[in-house]
Amino acid sequence: MSLKNRFVMTAVALVTLVLPIGAKDHDKHTGACSNATLNGSYGLHATGTVIGVGSFAAVGRFTFDGKGNRAGKLSVRLNGNNNQLTLTGTYSVSADCTVSDTWNASNGSVSTHESVIVDEGEEYFILNNTSGDASVISGKAKKQ
Repeated sequence: MSLKNRFVMTAVALVTLVLPIGAKDHDKHTGACSNATLNGSYGLHATGTVIGVGSFAAVGRFTFDGKGNRAGKLSVRLNGNNNQLTLTGTYSVSADCTVSDTWNASNGSVSTHESVIVDEGEEYFILNNTSGDASVISGKAKKQ
């Protein structure tokens, strides 16, 4: 067997041994999610476009009680204007780690969202899906 063939065989053997170890590390989540999966404070960043208004960007902090209630503050930049909002709301987590929620903002607006929890509740991805609103806003939150 040539040196090149031995090198290739060794590399294939090493990859075969190492890949299952790496895959196991990435497959951390083994249980079902529930409202308790979202518990504590998360930092959020979201961007998008509000149809008919302009560009949207926001950062904020939300606290989940693990029982379906949330509260937080959001700093929003919408079409060049800055706003500070206080938010309350509810959320519901399904066993497959998807989330539906409603936000009630201090300016009187109400919005709904769909999210997916990742990394055993350390993060979630969020998308605005408010009925009748063609805006496209999405973001990511990370546990603090």
